[in-house]
Amino acid sequence: MCVLFRICIYTEVGTPSHSVQVRLMSELDFKPINCRKCGNLIWAGVSASSRCDIKLDTARLNLVQEVLALTNGLGTYQVHRTAVSFEATRRTAGRMTAADPIVLATHTCRALTVFAEEAPDYFNRVKLSTTSEKVPF
Repeated sequence: MCVLFRICIYTEVGTPSHSVQVRLMSELDFKPINCRKCGNLIWAGVSASSRCDIKLDTARLNLVQEVLALTNGLGTYQVHRTAVSFEATRRTAGRMTAADPIVLATHTCRALTVFAEEAPDYFNRVKLSTTSEKVPF
């Protein structure tokens, strides 16, 4: 299913006199899910270039692995950071000039490799604490 338009959700951050609009999520942001067929952790989202639903493997590809994926008929996508996740653009000859790109291949089902795998963070984001242990009350 292809999406023909882009929807962005904004929120106001700060005080009423000094507020800033921040984009929280769009339909282009990828989310980690488990593949329904093989059970492996994958990324699901909408391609920023074609606006079609795609699923990507989580393993980052180097140049040799990308060439092998392309010769095997798999699509490769370059990842672009967003506020909460990433967007993916299909790799073409014109887009292969980035110095150190984060490249992922379209998902191919394989035997389940790791149970309870955590989604990789390609951008070294600071993880927020989800417990209240460090909050002084």
